[in-house]
Amino acid sequence: MQNTLTKDKEDLILQAAQLRFAGYGYSKVTMDEIAEDIGMAKASLYYYFPTKEAIFRSVIRHEQNEFLSRLKAAIEEPLTAGQKFLEYIRLRIKLTEQLSNLSHFHTQGWNEVKPIFKDLFPEFLQQELQQIAHILHEGKKNHEFRLDHPQKTASMILHILQGLHLRFFRGYGHQAIDESDRVCYEHETLLFAETILHGIISKS
Repeated sequence: MQNTLTKDKEDLILQAAQLRFAGYGYSKVTMDEIAEDIGMAKASLYYYFPTKEAIFRSVIRHEQNEFLSRLKAAIEEPLTAGQKFLEYIRLRIKLTEQLSNLSHFHTQGWNEVKPIFKDLFPEFLQQELQQIAHILHEGKKNHEFRLDHPQKTASMILHILQGLHLRFFRGYGHQAIDESDRVCYEHETLLFAETILHGIISKS
């Protein structure tokens, strides 16, 4: 019972923190505000999470795990490999935008959270790479994709998606990312996905 109560309280804290980070960015959120949002004494909040960074790390892990869980569920659906690939792209767009909201990727905000992301993302990216490769191997096996090296292609796809992320979410100095940036990011990412699936060589 105690473990359940602790888990429920931690989930409540993370939900409140996620809303705060998404609304104001990591830099501007305080432990006092998170505690106030859920009617908890600040001392009690420290019992569950010793620092704001610890809360932020847990929020990021939750977003990563949610993404991987939804991606694995999509892979198990009776869809073509191409449909699974496009669903992966849509899920990744959503994840990227959610993470950008949580930290507000202007220079100051990024400098504060960069060590956290560098610590949390290597293992996550390996899991993501495995899921992309799984889709490509399935497409090759079903003769849906013409690929000589699914694993290498998966790595290339992930690197290009990371590059698009950098272009739109970490290249604007002190400027915040506005809605037009997000729209361009979505359009370019989806265009890349369609190009990968259909190629640019004329079939005529």
